Amino acid sequence: MKSICPFCGVGCGLELLPVNHIITAVKPVSEHVVSHGHICGKGAAAHEALTMWDRIYYPLVRNKGNLERTDWDSALDLVVKKIKEIQAKYGPDSVAFYGGCQNTLEEVYLFQKLGRALGTNNVDSCARVCHDPSAKALKEMVGIGAGATSVTEIPKADVIVIAGESITDSHPVLSQYFVEAKQNGARIIVIDPRTTRTDVFADVHIKIKPRTDIFLFNAVGNYLIQNNLINNDFINARTDDFESYKAAVSSYTLELAEEKTGIPKETIRQFADLVSGGKTIFSWGLGLTQSTGTKGIKSYIDLVLLTGNIGREGTGIIVYRGQTNVQSSGDLIKPDTFPNGPLNEANSEELSKVWGFRPPVCKGTNIPEAFYGNDGKIKALFLMGYNPVRSLPDKARIEKFLKSLELVVVQDIFMTENTDYAHIVFPAAAWAEKDGSVTSLDRLVKWRFKAVDPPGEALPDGEIIARIAKKAGFSFDSSPEANFEEMKKVSKIYSGVDINDVKDYSKNSRYPHGELHLYSEKFSLPDGKAKFIPVVAKEESSDLILSTGRTVTRYNTDEVINRIPGMQKYVPTLWINPVDAKKYGVSDGSMVLLKSRVGQLEISARITEDVIPGVVFSYMHNADINYVVDAELDDETGTPKYKFTPVTIAPVTHASS
Repeated sequence: MKSICPFCGVGCGLELLPVNHIITAVKPVSEHVVSHGHICGKGAAAHEALTMWDRIYYPLVRNKGNLERTDWDSALDLVVKKIKEIQAKYGPDSVAFYGGCQNTLEEVYLFQKLGRALGTNNVDSCARVCHDPSAKALKEMVGIGAGATSVTEIPKADVIVIAGESITDSHPVLSQYFVEAKQNGARIIVIDPRTTRTDVFADVHIKIKPRTDIFLFNAVGNYLIQNNLINNDFINARTDDFESYKAAVSSYTLELAEEKTGIPKETIRQFADLVSGGKTIFSWGLGLTQSTGTKGIKSYIDLVLLTGNIGREGTGIIVYRGQTNVQSSGDLIKPDTFPNGPLNEANSEELSKVWGFRPPVCKGTNIPEAFYGNDGKIKALFLMGYNPVRSLPDKARIEKFLKSLELVVVQDIFMTENTDYAHIVFPAAAWAEKDGSVTSLDRLVKWRFKAVDPPGEALPDGEIIARIAKKAGFSFDSSPEANFEEMKKVSKIYSGVDINDVKDYSKNSRYPHGELHLYSEKFSLPDGKAKFIPVVAKEESSDLILSTGRTVTRYNTDEVINRIPGMQKYVPTLWINPVDAKKYGVSDGSMVLLKSRVGQLEISARITEDVIPGVVFSYMHNADINYVVDAELDDETGTPKYKFTPVTIAPVTHASS
């Protein structure tokens, strides 16, 4: 059976080989239009976690402090009863529904539909805490909150800019496209405060100080304007608000950028000259979204518009999405919009004709608002395939919030730290145990085909949601195919996708209508023009900054990888530049106390010039790092700024209390 890898947003095609109802091996699918017969080590071992001992086999209910087995009917009756009791007591918005990005497109669609059927727009996904700044900036400036070109266009570019992303760690299968691009003579610019294996491709590495990106991008923009290296025809015909942008960046000189970023002005000039000289793809990852956030991305997209590098072959925008279905989760499940558009009476009425009920129109509570700004309004939380205990910053605060709730429902495949706080646990089918589609980082929608049955009494998430809805008095179809077609009726960006193409791995089934690169004629904004948005850089200062990121051998919260035999061993380390190591008296391999305003952690030191002075780095896969990571939030989306936590370090001389 064919399937899509359950890890990163590339969405590689897999062939699953089951024997006696157990998947024994995985092979790459050669005809897949993006992965082309490649998979990484994680994808090759993805099936091994499916048979781990701590899969959730039966519904569980907490009784006198312990989770005990119960039957499906009793568990479903109880969850509906509890939700209705809490809503009757505190109001419909006392309950929130937050999902992960490993679920299928159809399950995400059904999940937000369930929340709205129960009277609330408190629906959100973990797309909120990664690339929501990307989606917001893209929607405002070009129209659709997704990448504007395909990764298959990379070899056609003359220049590729990679900001805040280690391709070789996060999306290793994409390396094939960068190798091909280099063979074709492309120049590659990497913007990252640390050295990664992606530097193998780099012609220019801009080792920038964290959160000074806006100084860099604004200075490049000003330099291009002053030297008439911009695409005037494109700007005049296809954009709005250029003059306001021109005025806003006029004070950002190369000298100012050098001072603020730590990058020589000659290197900044080289960056500017390269992006003005040919077909350029501008791409970015979490290093940008989780540092300067929405405003940083807007200043970056301004350069795309300034150079006219969009809407043509070998140009455009790529957002390196971190999970298999995070793109459609961000498209479909938001507390401030419906799947068919803004929260208003007209869209609510339109949805009622498909759903059979009118969803509320008041704005819901998003994930950061609930976990960090909760004033006691949220009393119950339904988590579907989402692991906030391990993934959100200021971990102690997350634990305290979950303890305060009257009801926590966890729907997942493993017993995780979330289930420690759960009152009701539903056993879910894993990725290879159900049908449904996922949307990759370049808008490619592909189908997963069920290969084996789920263990015990576990059910597909869509089936569980449909059963809950029935208990609550609503009629939901649990069929993935039926929900795909229903979703197309209410989501305009998916309306042109054919399910037959989705199920054929050799077909281009990108939304909206199969475009490799969007906006060749007009932008998806009311007047058809893209919009410049000027951004003011904010002065930042701290002696030492903690940044977090990925490594190729691990994945996100590590729940799956840590259950694969042979991959459990993982020693968390803190990368420290030799200058800082000397300054703070830290030696290689020694234990240091890493401390921020929210918490502290003892961790092993790794002295290396791969990070610049003033920056320490640790992998995000170690959940304990989130006891230290501060919950500073993006002011436009609420996305946590994982890449910028002011910290101190000191040698550990005795056991800390």
